[in-house]
Amino acid sequence: MKERLKNWFARMWVFLVNRNTEGLSDGQGVPFDNDMVDLVDAELESQDSPISREEWGDIILYRFIDVPRGIKAYFTTRNGGVSKPPYQSLNLGFHVGDDPEAVSGNRKLLASVLDLDSALITSPRQRHSAEVSLLLDQTDVGAGADSEDSAFDPCDGLITSLKGAPILLHFADCVPVILAAEGKTQSVGVLHAGREGLMQGVVGRGVLSMSNQGVAPRSITAAIGPAIGPCCYEVDDETASRFADQFGADLVTGNHLDLPGAVKQELTGAGVNAGNIACLDRCTACSSGFYSYRRDGVTGRHGAIAWIE
Repeated sequence: MKERLKNWFARMWVFLVNRNTEGLSDGQGVPFDNDMVDLVDAELESQDSPISREEWGDIILYRFIDVPRGIKAYFTTRNGGVSKPPYQSLNLGFHVGDDPEAVSGNRKLLASVLDLDSALITSPRQRHSAEVSLLLDQTDVGAGADSEDSAFDPCDGLITSLKGAPILLHFADCVPVILAAEGKTQSVGVLHAGREGLMQGVVGRGVLSMSNQGVAPRSITAAIGPAIGPCCYEVDDETASRFADQFGADLVTGNHLDLPGAVKQELTGAGVNAGNIACLDRCTACSSGFYSYRRDGVTGRHGAIAWIE
């Protein structure tokens, strides 16, 4: 309860500042300093949270702990890489206009601290769709590792039961979702839940794809990563109305949408136990430690990565 209250006050404080700061419009917000970040991180560390902050030199990661033994899962930040502005610094997306060599270098840095081979990291070509694919064939492992081209295109969710096959998707305001479970076999997945993909059902399709691999939805643990919050995500009247019709009026305040809240609702609706869902509860538009397309326009991408050892 204490954690929920602090997160609520943090979101409300950001919302009020955004709505009352001269010169700001459309709820776009500002890149806040790390005072509020430190507050939330301290709260994570002070409690038995299923998500913990880890520092590897300059690289800052958030580890999803509540997963079966032998599964690893992390959310990245923008810290600790080699990309230059406006992509500074741990940009993991090849498609945003950054120097490909810098992106490759960043992926190698991330792989190094996680004791992975960057050539085995599989990334789909994300298109804001509801397409969810299965990584079944060892020959497809590493697709999208060194360029934006991938065997999985379009694809906004990737599921696998292969060992040693890390899945990486990237984000800059859209909602990262990590799924992990142990049924007939272990299974992991990463979903990219932007507004359009979310409304098309990408979250439910992700849970269904995993359950089709012999995993009961109630056995799935899920983590919702850093994403733009209702404090900063303002849309037009028509979009707000469509979102409210689909997900409920309680997830819309004025024209501000609660994407992470809708993701959690979709997860529980697909059969995931609410007690098995963790949320980092960090707004990307409020924190300079994450990439935000809404805030910055041209920018990089942080990531969500999961694998079976």
